Amino acid sequence: MKRILIGIFVISSLAFGKMQDGKYYVEAEKAEWGWKAFTYMIVKDSEIVEVRHDRKNKKGENATKDKKYNQSMAKKQGLGIKDAVSKLEKRFMESKDVDKIDSIAGATTTSKEFKVMMRYLVRKAEKGQPGSYKISNKDLK
Repeated sequence: MKRILIGIFVISSLAFGKMQDGKYYVEAEKAEWGWKAFTYMIVKDSEIVEVRHDRKNKKGENATKDKKYNQSMAKKQGLGIKDAVSKLEKRFMESKDVDKIDSIAGATTTSKEFKVMMRYLVRKAEKGQPGSYKISNKDLK
């Protein structure tokens, strides 16, 4: 019985929590309002060392660098996407736990996208499946 429990512990330790090194990328299947959400992370030595979330338009330009987009969002929501994304990325890197990240006031959609996409990427890293993926827009709601 003791051997069985030790075996189960070893297998579960290997299956969960340890991430395979690599680059992981996920984007929404479709653009909304002309922008497609995406997130990527880099895992090195089984640790997440970089995280990036943004939206891109048809030209491949990022929303966080688009002055008009940021000003429009800031006027309507109280902060631009650049500030919202920066806070989400920073909070994640501090905790390394999506469930410990509070949504950003005024950036509820961005917060939800980030959390859903990060959970998706972490699962891929735990399964040892680096690469690029698409996620349904319905799953981001």
